[in-house]
Amino acid sequence: MPQALLIGSVFVLLRLSLGQDQVPIQANFDASQFQGTWYVVGVASDDQDFLNSKDDTKMPVVLVTPLDNGDLALKFGYPTPDGGCRKMLTTFTKGAADGQFSDAAMAQTDIRVVSTDYKHFAVLYVETQKAGVRSVWLQLYARAPELFPEGAQKMQQLAPQVGLNPSQGALLPQSDQCAGAFS
Repeated sequence: MPQALLIGSVFVLLRLSLGQDQVPIQANFDASQFQGTWYVVGVASDDQDFLNSKDDTKMPVVLVTPLDNGDLALKFGYPTPDGGCRKMLTTFTKGAADGQFSDAAMAQTDIRVVSTDYKHFAVLYVETQKAGVRSVWLQLYARAPELFPEGAQKMQQLAPQVGLNPSQGALLPQSDQCAGAFS
């Protein structure tokens, strides 16, 4: 399926607004099943920096490790334009519910695992607050560096509810720049 058609099927053209209290969280979220390697295969956001660079962004790899206190330790490997791999460590701090987090270091005030089957896909909702500007993100994680249809469908359903449209999304091309980032 051509990428343009696939992006169109991932995001619906309607733009509605949904309060963060209405953004769902995965029922019975289990951090031990969520741990391991994920690939960020798709992203949608109204963040201007993302929109300016989305055509040049490649697929990051993420290693998730649950901590004893309920937080998640994450190691990201971001492919860089010069062919390198930028590594970043961060912690998602457990929020009020299982599957809800925040990350003050990255100005992420609300991170929610909206939906996951743990084996193939996860859809994350992320709200950031930088210099007084609120941005909304949806990230589609996959266990393999390819689009998983059920995850894409879940993201497609959520996108218009959080005010995102197809022009704000991108399927990220695969890159082997960070393939060995965590070995």
